[in-house]
Amino acid sequence: MNKRLPLVSIMIPNRNHASFLDQCIESALYQTYCNIEIILLDNCSDDNSMEVASRYIDKGVRVCKNPHNIVNKNYNVLSLLAEGDYIMLLCADDLLKPKFIEKCVNIMEQHQNVGYVHCDRDYIDASGNITELDPFYSCSFIAPGQSVLPIYMLTDVAQPAQCLMRRAAFNKILGYDTEIDHTNADKDLWFRLSLVSDYAYIREKFSLIRIHESRETTAGFRRFFHPLAIYLMQDIQAKWGELEGYEDVMQRLPAAHRKLSSESLQIALSCLMEGDAKLAKKYLIFSQLVFSEIVDDENYKLIQTIISNSLRTGEVTMPKNAEQNMFLSRKRSYDPPGGYTAIEVRS
Repeated sequence: MNKRLPLVSIMIPNRNHASFLDQCIESALYQTYCNIEIILLDNCSDDNSMEVASRYIDKGVRVCKNPHNIVNKNYNVLSLLAEGDYIMLLCADDLLKPKFIEKCVNIMEQHQNVGYVHCDRDYIDASGNITELDPFYSCSFIAPGQSVLPIYMLTDVAQPAQCLMRRAAFNKILGYDTEIDHTNADKDLWFRLSLVSDYAYIREKFSLIRIHESRETTAGFRRFFHPLAIYLMQDIQAKWGELEGYEDVMQRLPAAHRKLSSESLQIALSCLMEGDAKLAKKYLIFSQLVFSEIVDDENYKLIQTIISNSLRTGEVTMPKNAEQNMFLSRKRSYDPPGGYTAIEVRS
């Protein structure tokens, strides 16, 4: 272990992802940065996750297990086990490319005001097929944290496997808020980190985010808890921004509600594709409650018609032109937030 380099802790929370664990752990082990500790905390899995993880103990991976399922409280337990100056959460179904840690540490060692770094990503499915995405921003940069705050009201910039955090900044905001759901815990963390530190973004794709049916976010959609949590979090963040004097955060609230309404329609459509008209109806009603003018949207009218017909006939019939994939690649490449400084990240 090279003591001249700051220690980086890669924290892997796992529940029933045995089929993905080999790739995940190996992607952490094969980082080009040489001072890393890897900690896997199994959340009472029912599959053979512990058997898979135990194969890597002799390679230095620390493997632990909770006696019962503590859901996303797993995240903060992992942070207590980690000893690194920098930390990251690598979900057990996701992957890192070899230079991710090296590039992030280089930025934060040169810029002590930066509390966290996001790289960009592509999607990977359960079979290993990759869907290439446009990078979120048009260049790599460093920006004041306060300039990034309004963005988290509107969109999901990054997943945990795209982020390396400075431990001091993470401790300052008291870690994850584990009272909210899996996906919103990430967005909430980025928001609070931006209140206490600056932000850096790497345009290169150093992460692969796994999209599959047993993914926690997908399960959240089915339980209907996820959109409610987003709505509440948007309101909390807007009020927080107002208290801190960031008026542009509060000003984004109507647009955030409008976007959540549109996303709820997209989820309703996915529910219909799975034959669940009752759940689709919940998302349709929710979309209207969040943003009343959504009823004039053509997608709203289409989904309303499909649901009405389905509940009447007991069979979901989809038009040929209906969108079939809620995870389709979107065109992105936004300008960085105000006050940014472009940086060069060499491969």
